[in-house]
Amino acid sequence: MTAIGANTITSIARHFIMPQITDQIYGSNVLLYRLMKGNKRMVQGGTQIEVPLMYKRFTTGGAYSGYDVFDTTPHDTIRNAVFNWKQHQVTWSVDGLTMLKADSPLAIANFLTLQSQQAYMEMAENLAVGLLGDGTGTTTSTKDIDGLAGLVGTGSTIGNQTYGGLDRTTYTWWDSSVTGVTSTDTMDEATLMTAFTAAQRGGQSPTLIVSGQDQWNRYWALGAASGTADRFPRQPEGHDNLLYSAGFTNLLFNNVPWVADSHVTQGVVNSSNSRVYMLNENFLHWIVSPRADFYLKPFQEPHNQDAMVASLLWAGNLVCSNPDAQGGVFNFNA
Repeated sequence: MTAIGANTITSIARHFIMPQITDQIYGSNVLLYRLMKGNKRMVQGGTQIEVPLMYKRFTTGGAYSGYDVFDTTPHDTIRNAVFNWKQHQVTWSVDGLTMLKADSPLAIANFLTLQSQQAYMEMAENLAVGLLGDGTGTTTSTKDIDGLAGLVGTGSTIGNQTYGGLDRTTYTWWDSSVTGVTSTDTMDEATLMTAFTAAQRGGQSPTLIVSGQDQWNRYWALGAASGTADRFPRQPEGHDNLLYSAGFTNLLFNNVPWVADSHVTQGVVNSSNSRVYMLNENFLHWIVSPRADFYLKPFQEPHNQDAMVASLLWAGNLVCSNPDAQGGVFNFNA
């Protein structure tokens, strides 16, 4: 095989790194994994990401007879949602003294294995935090991803009234279908069903339910307390194949997988009672630039240091083409 890379270190880093480091500090990235595996779309170029939306029906048309004159009034039924490109980076380095101590290809590869693998894990962790934030400066930086905390809500119940460049108080059809509950409410199947059906649109229903471990445990306890825990089957009988293949455990609600993601409790107003997101993944798009899809830049040597530095890059955004099909419940306390 022909080596790739701008120099020896880059070639070794790209060829010999194996995922052997054990994760002791990072949380679960189940939602990020799901989107990257099933909803990733490569988009090349463009000053911004635009999504055309049909937001109302034609105002003309219908039955006619013989020589009836047709109404040819123009229809203004399309609006464009606009999303900016968001970027993430993780930079890591190796100094000359370390290179001297690890003066063999195998030793260098062992050192780079630990360093680079943690860089990839750090990138995934940062993206997962952004994915569950709002990207408006309230819970996560305005430079970060336009995450679920800024997507799932309405103009009156969420911190930001604008999503995708559209004001939700003006365009109420751009709201999502959130069922608000107080922090003293107890989880029950009826409330969950109300939230689930609120996000149904024709033949479209939520395809994934995501919460923190607290709400996942409460849902499991609903079946355990009534002695009918088999109604909420777990793996392997009721597993989702994609999640199961990656080692994630899920429950089922209306045959939809319910997963626990530690990042749901980060960056939200009430972090002690995680949100229960009911998502329709058919309208969620993980947009990525092919120039920065976990791209490892070649190692560079600063002119005033005995060291080598590399950066891992990502560019893209989470784009939703139908917030009305995204729902959930805020916030069960028991």
